[in-house]
Amino acid sequence: MEEGPETVLVGDGSVDYNGRPANRLETGGWPSAPYNFLMEFAETMAFIGLQIDLVLYLINKMNFAHTKAATTVTNFAGTAFLCPLFGGFLADAYLGRVSVVVIFGCVELVGMSLMVISASLPSLRPLPCGTSPCKASSSADLAVLYLGMYLIALGSGGLKPCLSSLGADQFDETHEKERRLSAVYFNWYFFSFVVGGLLGVTVLVYIQDNIGYDVGYGICLALVAVSLVVFVAGFHRYRRKPPSQSPLTRILQVIVAAFRKLRSPHPPPEYLYEIDDKEATQLGFQKIDHTSSCRFLDRAAIVNASEKDHERNKSKWELCTVTQVEETKAMAKLMPIWTGTIIMNVVLAQLQTFTIEQGSTMDRKIGSFNFPAASIPFFPLIIMANLVPLYDRIFVPVARRFTGLDRGITFLQRIGIGLVLSVVSMIIAAVVEVKRTDKAKAYGLLEDSRATIPMSIFWLVPQYFTFGIADMFTFIGVLEFFYDQAPDSMRSTSTGFSFCTISLGYFISSAVVSIVNMATKTDSHPGWLSDDVPFNRKKLNLFYWLMAVLSFVNFAYFLVVAHFYRYKKYPSPKFMNPDAQLQKSATPPVDSACGVGTKDQSRQP
Repeated sequence: MEEGPETVLVGDGSVDYNGRPANRLETGGWPSAPYNFLMEFAETMAFIGLQIDLVLYLINKMNFAHTKAATTVTNFAGTAFLCPLFGGFLADAYLGRVSVVVIFGCVELVGMSLMVISASLPSLRPLPCGTSPCKASSSADLAVLYLGMYLIALGSGGLKPCLSSLGADQFDETHEKERRLSAVYFNWYFFSFVVGGLLGVTVLVYIQDNIGYDVGYGICLALVAVSLVVFVAGFHRYRRKPPSQSPLTRILQVIVAAFRKLRSPHPPPEYLYEIDDKEATQLGFQKIDHTSSCRFLDRAAIVNASEKDHERNKSKWELCTVTQVEETKAMAKLMPIWTGTIIMNVVLAQLQTFTIEQGSTMDRKIGSFNFPAASIPFFPLIIMANLVPLYDRIFVPVARRFTGLDRGITFLQRIGIGLVLSVVSMIIAAVVEVKRTDKAKAYGLLEDSRATIPMSIFWLVPQYFTFGIADMFTFIGVLEFFYDQAPDSMRSTSTGFSFCTISLGYFISSAVVSIVNMATKTDSHPGWLSDDVPFNRKKLNLFYWLMAVLSFVNFAYFLVVAHFYRYKKYPSPKFMNPDAQLQKSATPPVDSACGVGTKDQSRQP
């Protein structure tokens, strides 16, 4: 009888598309990454291409007022970046990452189809405002429009945390070579996102403005369809982490169990309840070492004398494992870091609103070509597209020589660099705005917001250049941090939290603008940013200085919470050379050597 093909089982509990223990030679690793990258590229190009020009579609085609159009787009973007939390929760608790990506990709496809219908059928749009009288959109027009928009927001937002987490799942943390590649993966995942966004704000915006929204949205639809086909083509390569119990339920169980044992004496850590290595391997998850933080939660793992003979039959609302307790601790410890990244996304919202308005008042001529103000995000995107390869190929190897870390620098150091640069970006923006308003005053254009100020739009490039570098450091650092530091059973949910900071940035930005207007309103002046003031007379420079101060205070807060943060630890490595673990069948080993995920505790991520 012929022997079966040799297999090398991964050590992190992943399975293949048939639910069997994943074979390192046939699944995952770098060969699975292109499917992930191509889907992210195509889906991002479609989403950003639609989003960036949506405000003009609402104004010019749907007869929305300017304020209503801006609010509608802000709500759309905010919803899109809240949905990752929902998609991540479904993936961790019930469906798994692969299923969630397919389901939410199909939802986005339906939404794009409705937008194509809205843009193609004159019966679903009001008559242009050039006719008299100017009519508002009907209820049927708005029903198709809003349904399409929010299905896109739900679909795109829901799949994003699962797509990024699934890609990282392809690299076994118990294998040194693959662990190093996982650090590279996030850099190139971000690169595919940036290139997709770059083509969205240039090619798609140009097509929508000069050929037609029906053609532009049709291309967006085709891109989403192609991205799904590409993703499905990689099914046979993906390593999958089976869904576990609801992350929220697991956290609540620890809290309830801890309160139930308020009066129980606190034993040494070695007497707390935990399953053995063999059972952890069979269940397909990594055990986590006990830590001394949040000691109150340890009460959930206390085994009372009456429970000693019935540990495995106890309800999880009464007795939890050390690993489940540490999962809850890990999520709690992530929250201060998470709050420290929100203000940076408030800065991002300013660069996508007020800065674009600045650009619309400036000289946009490049020879005979008139540069679109809505395409200003081209600058940070092109900067990031060029810097990501340089960061990965030059900065990381050089930094690694000094730090000994696979990633060159730690997650928190990377995020911190981005936060500092966001402060610098706002300082540059304030200085440039002073120059812009001085030029408007010199030419008598303070009262005329529609006139072109004789100052090149490229004066805005430095602030975008600086923020582009900041975003490259922070966005990737946050994605890596929330994936790596989250428990295995909660990684999609945790990654969804990282995307939610963008959503909160949009919503908080609107609140900050309103608060600033109320705080600066006097009897003689309606407020720094009031709509009653011509744009060139707004105190935008003072607002940018305020944002710089808030960003600096936020950075100081981040330094404090980062200083006290301790990276999670896994049990010490118990395997030899992972590539030497050849098996003649796909039967998982019964000892813990191959089944318990570990990390080198001598280094921090």
